[in-house]
Amino acid sequence: MPWNSQGSAWRWRLPYGARSSVQRVREALEERGFAPRVVELDRTARSAAEAAQALGCRVEQIVKSLVFKGGRTGQPVLVLASGVNRVDERKISELVSEPVEKADAGYVREKTGFSIGGVPPVGHAEEPVTFVDEDLLREEEVWAAAGHTHAVFGLSPTELLKVTNGRVIAVK
Repeated sequence: MPWNSQGSAWRWRLPYGARSSVQRVREALEERGFAPRVVELDRTARSAAEAAQALGCRVEQIVKSLVFKGGRTGQPVLVLASGVNRVDERKISELVSEPVEKADAGYVREKTGFSIGGVPPVGHAEEPVTFVDEDLLREEEVWAAAGHTHAVFGLSPTELLKVTNGRVIAVK
């Protein structure tokens, strides 16, 4: 179990409404054969830096879930990037054969069912095209959002690839 900076286990509990989002993520992971260990944080993990600080890990171990919108088709595109990397949108556009743009909060909520800052790699309302940053494969363990800004789960990069069926790419 992760420990906070004071050396005690996390004790914060998610608000009631957030539990259904986290439960959806758990169920999506279980359907794919993975029993997640969801950690409820006592502070927000909206950014990779915040998540790393709350978990006591390196920013490189944080999985940023970035949602893009296909410019012609409106298809959701999910890029799972290492917390330290910036994503080259031109590369993503080339990979999906259409221009993409960073999605706004309404689009993210509609297509994923989650709010920005809590978008997990699985359990989306509409199945996105998914890409996984090759830099995440260098880590032993990575941490991804679990459907809420105060909830994350840890897994190996191999497990991340398995549960998302994502394509490994260089994002930068």
